[in-house]
Amino acid sequence: MLDTDQLRSFVAIVDTGSFTRAAERVNKTQSAVSMHIRRLEEQLGRPLFVKAGRGVRLTDDGEKLIEFARQMLQIEAAAFASVSRKALAGRIRFGIPDDYAESLLPEIVTRFTRRHPLVEISVVCDQSAVLRERVAARELDMAVITECKDAGEVFREEPLHWVTGVSSRAHEQRPLPLALSSPNCAWRRTAIQTLDEAGIGWRQLMASANVAAIAPVVQAGLAVTVLPPSAMRAGLRVVPDDEGLPALPGNRIGIFEGETLRSPEGQAVAEEIRATLLGGGHHQVQDGQHASPATGDRFVPARQRTRSAAA
Repeated sequence: MLDTDQLRSFVAIVDTGSFTRAAERVNKTQSAVSMHIRRLEEQLGRPLFVKAGRGVRLTDDGEKLIEFARQMLQIEAAAFASVSRKALAGRIRFGIPDDYAESLLPEIVTRFTRRHPLVEISVVCDQSAVLRERVAARELDMAVITECKDAGEVFREEPLHWVTGVSSRAHEQRPLPLALSSPNCAWRRTAIQTLDEAGIGWRQLMASANVAAIAPVVQAGLAVTVLPPSAMRAGLRVVPDDEGLPALPGNRIGIFEGETLRSPEGQAVAEEIRATLLGGGHHQVQDGQHASPATGDRFVPARQRTRSAAA
């Protein structure tokens, strides 16, 4: 039988990208985590990680094991929660802006469902202004929003950038071609106000509430948009400060809460949002490899290897 403590260390290494961070997550020493992997490999008779340059990556057998390991740990958590009756249960309706869904949502939902498997969570992606209205109307329990002056807590503050395609010079055109969201979007209002104050002419090439529709137009070099660093995608680049466009103000991210946020389930979701936005999230893992000081090994996540191979 496989030891769930060993599987927990294995999954933590894959999720955090580092033996050191994995040890912190499972509350063990790094040597204990390394021992877990060694014993797991001995029991299976197969290596789970292999050297890859200065780092390590999952072997084919490791790739096979990871999904089974996740399922086993989730079943364990659900069984304990159901029998002990100490677990959170119920339903949470949660909103997040479309711009942040790709970079933040997987980490938030994954962290939450693994720790609270009996809670049903449903997610709506829309603009911050719409999400505010839906929370106020009690259609949603809470939402991550931008322009959060009245949010219960501000979790992150980051800059807004003018963004164009990697080989595009669209930012040099006048009037400036823009691909932005609908008129009630705070980033759109900020971009237009900043251009007007700088005396730079602009034209709306495209308007869409869906960043998945805007991104291809910008990647193709047809227009410029506005994004924070955490919402950047492949094929886009930040326009340098010295290339003719005025500086944009910062962007604040927080939670807009309804009554349910005061429930244990709501507080648990808020905690996973806080953990993701304050530095433990997927957005950090996908952009870099985390070194393990004791071993010198870095785990290269499968999603990162796939993207690098496709580049």
